[in-house]
Formats: sequence, structure tokens, C-alpha cells
Amino acid sequence: MSLDKKSDSITELEKGFRDKLIPFSKSITIEWLNSFKASINKTPEFDALIRLFSPLKKIFEEWMHNDQQEFFRTIIHTFQTQSAYNQILSGDFPESGLNSNEIKDAHDLAISIYSFSPLLIPAILWLHDIGRFEDKRCHNEKSAEMITKYNLLENRGISEEELILIRKVVQYHLLIGTLYTGESSYLSFEPLLKDKEFKTILGNNSLIRQFLDALTLFTMIDVWGYHINDISSTMIKNYLDIREEMKEIFAKSHDLNEIIKGLKKKSRKHMDWRLMGFMMAFSKIGKKPHLTLDYYAGMINDSFERYIEREGLSINWNDFKDQYLNKIDQAQFKYGLGVLIPLSYGGTGKKMHLTEDTRINPNLLHLLVNINKKILKEEETNPQCIPDTIWNVIFKGYPLWNRRTDFHEKLNTAGQIEEIINNSVASIDKKDEINILTVDYSGFWRDSTK
Repeated sequence: MSLDKKSDSITELEKGFRDKLIPFSKSITIEWLNSFKASINKTPEFDALIRLFSPLKKIFEEWMHNDQQEFFRTIIHTFQTQSAYNQILSGDFPESGLNSNEIKDAHDLAISIYSFSPLLIPAILWLHDIGRFEDKRCHNEKSAEMITKYNLLENRGISEEELILIRKVVQYHLLIGTLYTGESSYLSFEPLLKDKEFKTILGNNSLIRQFLDALTLFTMIDVWGYHINDISSTMIKNYLDIREEMKEIFAKSHDLNEIIKGLKKKSRKHMDWRLMGFMMAFSKIGKKPHLTLDYYAGMINDSFERYIEREGLSINWNDFKDQYLNKIDQAQFKYGLGVLIPLSYGGTGKKMHLTEDTRINPNLLHLLVNINKKILKEEETNPQCIPDTIWNVIFKGYPLWNRRTDFHEKLNTAGQIEEIINNSVASIDKKDEINILTVDYSGFWRDSTK
């Protein structure tokens, strides 16, 4: 039964699930969460969640036994996303530090999605991180798999359109967030075109709109789920701009080649923003008068000028991107900011307080140039590589930001970046039809005694 032509009749099964899920979700407040964080697994609300999705009981018990810290962190985050969503839906979210006018666009988006399906966002929020129990790094894909594996939404009277939207938003819930931080480019949306299930959405303009709307709203809520006051009105506008750009690209859903062309064109234009993301522009921009696009663009230019002088190159910025970073649009750095941000600032490992005199380490560009070179080489010489598709660049073996090590000191040693990237390993994900480049930083750094 299509949602576009859905009749007024609702089965008792559907009514029962909706009548429980929606009011339960609405009952979660920030005040309640602040009072019960330490004992959240012993609350009636936690029990209610288990009753709604009974297969989670055994999963949560095992999760808490194996990794209590991760379990509580994830469950608290999940409940906080629901409380943040309720505030946005109400149009009043003072805890965010934003007034009702500043959250109006997010509120209007939430109301629009609620009108389409009141259970859509709550179901997505409750289930989006359950995959962290099995696979933290690929938890989004694992969460979507678990929804199907454990029949969490089957036989609930949920329409096929709602079900596919919930699963696909959960599966791809990192897309807009990583696009905004610079970890990924617009080409990160390309796997959707190879996803057989997603074709149901791709062939329906209304569902494409609902998918992008839900994905965008979820992205904001996911951030609020960790840091209740960490989104600015500028960030809301930027998220919504991304949504409009994606709607424009996917409007040509009848022609996949045109969509890919649109993704490539946006990715090339997005390159400078990605570099700004490695300087934390995504969370800093607009928070102080000097933290503007021009400020970050100036830092990129200064770093570029110092880099080409060091390397003995005579080239302008646009030609440099076309010649030395022409494969970086294909590179998606999932969870790569733990290396890229500290490297940008010379490896302080601390949260940067950016001044007008802050300068960026040219080795950020050097790392990207060498990754670009490695991808080119693999595509030219490795017959297993899939040409002209995305590369998931996975960083491993590096220390946490707050750990005292000589990691960045060693990384800035002449020749070290080349050695690490030359030793990186290429592989293929045949299921998703993408390339993988695993960059292992372990073995060359030690804990610092300083």
C-alpha cells in the first residue's frame, strides 16, 4: 500500500504499534534524561523500549556485559536524540542555545516529516546505533542489517515505503554528517545508485524528497544527541543547503549517469570545504567574528603557498587540485578526522583556539597528495581495483587525540608520510563495489614521556 494513496483504514496491528511507539517517544524529555542517565537501564522507559523491540533485550544484555561503557554511551545518546527531536518538533529548544527563530527551519522540516509519517523519525532514532554492538566502525550498515535480521519492524503494520525509508536512512545515516565535516565528498552518495533496495526510493520523487528530508533532520539530531548545544544557526543553514543540492542532483533520477555527473561536479567544488573541515570549520565557523569562509580560505592559501615552495612547484591552486588531488574526490575518510585535524595544526592533540595568526601544517596537503598518488597507482596497476569509483580510506593504528605520544612529531619527519602511504594496502569490497585503502599508522610512534 503506497503512502501517497494510503487509505484511512489502519489495521489494528498498525494502530497498536503506532499508539505505543509515538507517545512513548514523545514522553522522553531532556529533564528526565538528566535525572536518570546513571541508571537509565533500570528505568521504566528503558523497559518500554525493550517491549517495543523485544529482540533488543538479549542484545543489550550481552552488549552491557561485554562493553558497559560503550553500551551506556550509546543508549544515553539514543535517548538524547529522542529528547532533542521532541524539542525541535515543539519549536522550542532553549537547551540548544538557539531561539525559536533560529530553529524554525529545523522545526518546519520536522513538522513536514511528521505529517508524512509520525513514526518515521522516532523509529530511525531508536534503531540507528544498535549496530555498534556488533561493529562500531560500520555500525550504520550493521544497524540496518539488524533491523531486518531480528525482524524489528516486521509485522507491525508499517507500510513498505516507511520500512524502506527507515532502513535506508539508518544505513546511510553518516552521509550528510561526513559530507559536512569534509570526511567525505558528494561521491559518497554513489553507492545508493548501486543499492537494489534504494531503487524503490530512486524511482519515486516523493520518496527521494522524504529520504533526503529525514536524512538531513536526523543528521542535526544526531549531533544534538551528543552535544545538546553544539549546533549553530549557521550549521542548520548549511545542512539544509546540502539537502537542496542533493535534491537538485537526484531530480534526474531517470538518468543515473546524470546523477553521477552531478555528484562529481559538486565534489570538485566541495574540495576547499573538505580542507576547511580538516581545520574544524564545520563546528567553528561563525562562532567568532573572524571565523569566516574567507578566514579558512586564507589559511588554505597560506598552507598551499608554503607547500609548493617547499616542494619546488610552480603552480596555482586550481591547477594543483586538478594535477595532484584529482583522485581525492573519490576518497572517503570515514573516521579520519582523528589524524587529519591534529595534523592540520601540527599535532597538538588539543582542541584548537583559532586566532587570526593560526597557520596550517603543509603536511596536511602532503598526506593528501601521497594518498592521491597511491590511488592513481593502484588503479593503473592493480587489476582488482574498480576504476573510477569511490575509495574508502581507513586510518588505523593511530593514538587518541588526548594521548601523549610522539605520533605527530614522527609523522612530520621527512619521508615518514611517504613510507606510511606506500605501505598502505588496497582491497575491494565486492558487495558494495567499492575500493578500500587501509592506512596503518601503528609501529612508528610511541607514548611520550614529556
